[in-house]
Amino acid sequence: MISRTTLALDRFATLILALLLIAGGVLGVWWWTGDSSLATASDTTPVQDLVGTDWWPWASAVVGVLLILIGIRWIAAHVSSTKVRQLNLEGSGSAGKLGVDGSKVAGAAADAFADTLGVRSAKGRVNRDRGQIVAEINATIEPEADLAVVAEQADLISAQLTHVLGRGDLRCSVQLTVARNGRSLDRVV
Repeated sequence: MISRTTLALDRFATLILALLLIAGGVLGVWWWTGDSSLATASDTTPVQDLVGTDWWPWASAVVGVLLILIGIRWIAAHVSSTKVRQLNLEGSGSAGKLGVDGSKVAGAAADAFADTLGVRSAKGRVNRDRGQIVAEINATIEPEADLAVVAEQADLISAQLTHVLGRGDLRCSVQLTVARNGRSLDRVV
């Protein structure tokens, strides 16, 4: 799960990096045009003296290790799984926990939704999204499907899922994708 803090730090770091790159590019073009006095007045002796000191390699190594650790932490903040493996149910208390596998329950709801006329296939999973527990059902529907029937069934499945799990904090999301090529739908006469 990517937290709000991680998103804010990402945006701030991206802004700073973008500003530094823009400033560096402008400075480089300005120096290249010959309009600046940097090209003729650049004296690198102080930098050479600094790099030549005994402590410089150690300071560079420490900064390098810190940058590596920051990079690893940054990557780890973005790779964490949002999948909810276990959902605690009503009745869980100090004596024990009642739990259910979130992917199995969402998969069963998706299977029930797939039985709807006009729904070709459906898959379900439970994820954590911005602090909310969301049961996601992704379905492929036929181009000729009756959207009113599909929407009604999606609402019914979502309500049943929330009721069965007994969790007021569970949100349901049904995403529909229309198939490219239609199959013939069974008609009830």
